[in-house]
Amino acid sequence: MVVKKRFASLKGDPLPWLLELENPPVRYWTLIDILDRPRDDVQVRAAQAAIATYPPVAELLAAQKREGYWVKPNYYLPRTGRGTFWVLSVLGDLGLTAEDEHVQWACDFMFTHQRENGGFCRRQQVSGQGMVWQKHTYACTHARIVRFLIQFGYAGDPRVRKAIGWLVPIQRDDGMWFCRDGGRRGCLRATLDVLRVAALDSWLAAQPGIPQAAAAVCDLLMEPRMSRYHIGDAWGTWECLKYPYFGFSVISALDALVRLGYTLKVPKIAAAVEYLLSRQMPDGVWSADESWPCPPIDFGRPGEPNKWLTLDVLRAINLLTSDQCN
Repeated sequence: MVVKKRFASLKGDPLPWLLELENPPVRYWTLIDILDRPRDDVQVRAAQAAIATYPPVAELLAAQKREGYWVKPNYYLPRTGRGTFWVLSVLGDLGLTAEDEHVQWACDFMFTHQRENGGFCRRQQVSGQGMVWQKHTYACTHARIVRFLIQFGYAGDPRVRKAIGWLVPIQRDDGMWFCRDGGRRGCLRATLDVLRVAALDSWLAAQPGIPQAAAAVCDLLMEPRMSRYHIGDAWGTWECLKYPYFGFSVISALDALVRLGYTLKVPKIAAAVEYLLSRQMPDGVWSADESWPCPPIDFGRPGEPNKWLTLDVLRAINLLTSDQCN
């Protein structure tokens, strides 16, 4: 087993399970990120081609409105459900790209919500005024939009470059970002969302403020009472394994930090890995502690083996144990 050779603490071999044909997105990313297959590999191309016809994805694409959105013109609603923002956050992780016409329509719709300064902002219906811009552009939502646009293949688009540039000057002195104009502490979710963009974009990763932001997130990694660093506490704790990563999570934080150069020599990284390894089931897979009330796609029930969490833990282990990280 490839992963077993790289990290001896795994209890079993989940690769055959992750490579099952019935789940093309998981199979696709397992081939690429765990088995290191090139993207032009025959099996990789077949798995990617099957993503759009994977029944949960096909059902979701069929529900898209002609204008490119899902459910409501307000892309953020319904929250953590089948609203456009949440759907696209998931589809980007699954492996669809702008080669799919549904993705193109959705991205065209999202770009209509980009302001002149590069920030993505919601609009709402106001009596007597029609559709008007909301007052705030939220750094967390904006960064998540930038991330899925990059995943879909728009990294070089001038509109995306402008959107990435919008993030840089609004970083706080403490290295974090905040959801609104101010506050006593930076927002953990917003800062992690920006780091997840930096992990995909070399220009942003090279900006002077990114190491400070990464250090701030690493300092908070696995610490209790993280609701102090987010508005409300509905997004869970580090110990809660939950997919998709709509809030902050130990897996998404570990992935971003490792891609930005952190290694097992950093105590907080080692502690996060130790925690995740302790959460393995006897056959070497991971299960979710909770599920979102109405996610765009059913990613499994709490307590049951979860392919996406298992894949993402193995991704982090592969990154940490590769030659470039040692």
